[in-house]
Amino acid sequence: MSGFHGKFDYSVDNKGRVNIPAKFRKALLPEAAETFIICRAPGGCLRAYPQNYWHLYVAELNSRPETPETLRYKRQLYDTTAESTLDAQGRIALAANQLGIAGIKSAITLIGHETHIELWEPSRYAAYLENDTDFDTIFFQSVQAGLLKK
Repeated sequence: MSGFHGKFDYSVDNKGRVNIPAKFRKALLPEAAETFIICRAPGGCLRAYPQNYWHLYVAELNSRPETPETLRYKRQLYDTTAESTLDAQGRIALAANQLGIAGIKSAITLIGHETHIELWEPSRYAAYLENDTDFDTIFFQSVQAGLLKK
């Protein structure tokens, strides 16, 4: 898989369906079976994991010690998780509770994150970027923390 990269703006139809860009659909591995697992994510957005990557995420999650924090996280995560398979037009359906969590009504921004896609209400995403630390600061903090190499 070459991964999901880029930003795309689309509309959401009255049934909660959103187009997955052709570029993203081409990046899906056969093991994904054209199926995404959609869940809540930090920042007030949603994440759509291809089925094959969701299984890896869950395996990592289940390897964590069971603590009150991990149990709370799992409950909040699984409470909003739903599976959606691409339809003939290359769309996935988002559940009403998921749309509500992310504040998505008629417009949506999709951001590729290599192994998954973030789904944002466009003005919420713009506000997130405005309120965030500038890129240079984040980059150098990540390098210093050993998260990135120069």
